[in-house]
Amino acid sequence: MEIKEANVRAKAPNKTDKFVLATQICLRIAATATAMAAAWVIFTANQTVEVLGMSFDARYSYSPAFKFFAYANAIAFGFSLMSLFFLFFARHALTATIYFFFFLHDLMMMSLVLSGLAAGTAIGMVARDGNGHTGWLKICDRFEKFCDKVTVSMALSYVAVVCLLVLTVMSAGKSRQI
Repeated sequence: MEIKEANVRAKAPNKTDKFVLATQICLRIAATATAMAAAWVIFTANQTVEVLGMSFDARYSYSPAFKFFAYANAIAFGFSLMSLFFLFFARHALTATIYFFFFLHDLMMMSLVLSGLAAGTAIGMVARDGNGHTGWLKICDRFEKFCDKVTVSMALSYVAVVCLLVLTVMSAGKSRQI
């Protein structure tokens, strides 16, 4: 049985490949920056109010959903930064297999951020509107600064999810040649 080796020549990158690479870099920078900003804003979100002589605090760490949201964004920031460095240093040797690994990475990071965002949004809605059926009172009428910071963090995280979704689709398309 004779084993044949494939002659794979490095072809010169065309304009489409350069555009895809530039788009990947820009989207990875945007996803990294917005995930980092979302994590930073939620980590620094705290407020203390005084009601009837008693002091009450609102912090992200008081809610497991907000903690998950904050850590999911921090993890996505770290891994997206690593993928950005890898893309930058391996930009001349990008193959369909490498794009497949980018696809898996982007899919996992998007899923992580989206699940943290869903948990944070659910608790944020309860904080904003309350829930009369369970007796949960709304707190955003008392902790406006805290709720505003959480809202900004959620909006940044939504931008990160959209960037990661586009990256997932792009990487899936480029990995079709496996």
